[in-house]
Amino acid sequence: MNNKDLQISSKRVILTSFAVDLLDVVVNLIIAVLSGSVIMLTEVFEGLSDLISSGLLMIGFYRSRQKENHSHPFGYGTEIYFWSLLSALVMFGLTSTLSFYFGFERVLHPKPLHDMTLALIVLVVSVFTNGYAFALSFLRLLKRKPVRHIARIFFRSSLVETKTTFTLDLMGTSSAVLGTISLGIYFFTGDQRFDGIGAMLIGIVLAILALFLILGIRELLIGKSASKETEEKIINAALKVEEVENVLEIKTLHVGTEKLLVNLYVHMKSKLGIRELEKLIDKIENNVRLEVPSAKYVQVELESTLGK
Repeated sequence: MNNKDLQISSKRVILTSFAVDLLDVVVNLIIAVLSGSVIMLTEVFEGLSDLISSGLLMIGFYRSRQKENHSHPFGYGTEIYFWSLLSALVMFGLTSTLSFYFGFERVLHPKPLHDMTLALIVLVVSVFTNGYAFALSFLRLLKRKPVRHIARIFFRSSLVETKTTFTLDLMGTSSAVLGTISLGIYFFTGDQRFDGIGAMLIGIVLAILALFLILGIRELLIGKSASKETEEKIINAALKVEEVENVLEIKTLHVGTEKLLVNLYVHMKSKLGIRELEKLIDKIENNVRLEVPSAKYVQVELESTLGK
């Protein structure tokens, strides 16, 4: 994986997902009307849900970039969590529920479909378009880490807008794949129930993915610390300063996408004057920010200060 993977911005990920979702809604709606397939109707629901979710993410993305002020001293970074949660609830409540319901109705009351070949072509194309958007989210979330760690990265990462688009695009890709398989079986067997079965499976998969996303956002909303690896980097950065003997305690908190609040309690090797203390604190803060760029707010307390 090269450096280009790291240059994929949140804005590009969200806009790509939004564009793919808009295309999906328009095309799938036309095919749903022509074919009468409930799977294609499910694709419309999925695309519409993703479109709404992407729109909510764009709102959260821009609002979270507001500068800090007296009322919000650490900025508005956590606002992206709120809009991402709304996005996840739309996925869970709208797409999965409607998909399962209409699929169940079709299983109970099977109907013949029309323009099957066209529907299958659209689904295959949808696999690739959603797959491209998913790849962007995947690469931004993964960065340089091994692919096998993607599950752990997903739950620990503070890139909540990327996690949301990752889930949205995975939903789109999964639903297109399941729809293709189900309509393919119907095409070769003639069993009309597979149209409904495919829609029900899509609804179940979407509900599971949305639930995982909600659980991940919950951790950030209630206040999640940085990963152990990140905290170790921060501690090592502080220990590189010659006057620091030990880091007594570290507290971290995600306050937005790639924004960390860091509290360090440091033990010095010797007592220093006021000017030396100020220089020491500045040196520790600069070392931490250099090692961990996401540490936007760093507060250092020294043992001698605490002991007064």
